[in-house]
Amino acid sequence: MEQLKKNNLLKHAKNEYLGSVLAAKVARRLHAMHPDQRPDAEAKVTSLALKLITDGEVEYKIIEPEEEAAEDLDNE
Repeated sequence: MEQLKKNNLLKHAKNEYLGSVLAAKVARRLHAMHPDQRPDAEAKVTSLALKLITDGEVEYKIIEPEEEAAEDLDNE
């Protein structure tokens, strides 16, 4: 598998920390799958997770806890 560049990861994640957390979550889901169901059955799950992220195939949404708390207070 080709070496991934940090700049390619940062195009799809706001910072390095978010990129690593996202890669860990994707890798955990890939690991739970049967190898035949993964996009690349031979690739290591962490490498495959990073590749999927840098290729833009992973979508995610960040929910800020402060916003949720403020909305709950407004609804009371």
